[in-house]
Amino acid sequence: MRIFVATATAAAAVGLGLAACSTVTNAAPPSTSAPKSSAPSPTTPTSPGTANPQATPPVQNVTSPWAVVSTYYADIESGNYAQAWTLIGSGATTGQSYQQFVSGFACTGSQQLTDLGTSGNQVSFDLAATNTCTGQVQTYTGTDTVQNGQIVAANVTQTG
Repeated sequence: MRIFVATATAAAAVGLGLAACSTVTNAAPPSTSAPKSSAPSPTTPTSPGTANPQATPPVQNVTSPWAVVSTYYADIESGNYAQAWTLIGSGATTGQSYQQFVSGFACTGSQQLTDLGTSGNQVSFDLAATNTCTGQVQTYTGTDTVQNGQIVAANVTQTG
């Protein structure tokens, strides 16, 4: 399983969020104030790995930092990669192609996101993610920065 920690200047970052395999790299997620619970279900389902980033998915009305972050992780969990891709500026945050982004989540399964608090446009959270290739649950803590409804920076560290 891999997680990415990125900033707007980390153009070489591999991805954003939890992914398959076993690498830690850079990427960026958002933040906002909302109930402390798992990420909500996405509203625009797509088949895993089949979404076309050229076909613009319906825009979700998510602008608060927590809503953006929780929607991003929910989109990844459900395989709604096209919508997740839009929440990171269509790769601008990670420096990845869409195919690289999707491939990075090959073993990503369920995710439990917990809001630890929001300060301005930064959201602090804990994340427990199941690697479907190994069955292991990996834990992370992080802070994502959200601007204009997109994740523009993230600092996420694996804790277990």
